[in-house]
Amino acid sequence: MDDVVTDDELLYRCVFHGGNYYQMEEHGVRLSSQAFADRGQAPSVDRAKLCNHNPQWTQKNTNDAVVSLVAGDIRMIDDIVQKDAKGKEIIYAYKIDVHPRPLGDNPAHAQIEPSPAYQNRNVFRKVSEKLARLATERVAHHGWEIEPYELRLNN
Repeated sequence: MDDVVTDDELLYRCVFHGGNYYQMEEHGVRLSSQAFADRGQAPSVDRAKLCNHNPQWTQKNTNDAVVSLVAGDIRMIDDIVQKDAKGKEIIYAYKIDVHPRPLGDNPAHAQIEPSPAYQNRNVFRKVSEKLARLATERVAHHGWEIEPYELRLNN
């Protein structure tokens, strides 16, 4: 089993059907930070090379969509800027990484995790926004791994 996620590794993220996970816009799609929401503040992804590059592996339901990200792009997320109560910018420095976290029924499972731990949920939300931006850019250039149900119905 590979115990290091390399920078060039393709990762799959399930985008659940329904909810506010993405918005169709005039020039394409925009993924929401909600697509990367996670109670444990460590969004799950699947390593494409460990699931035979089959994005269906990542779907929880056949109506779900799947997007891809590249590990090296995720690792480029570093400083998170927030404003305090007085409007002054605070910069939080994080190393965002992708760690293999195989599960009994999913050897391809990995998680996007920070070092150090997030100061608060707002910082995690900012990272989720950056992940959504990366996914939106990837969809714009490479397409969905599996299109949202609504788009499949229209094809």
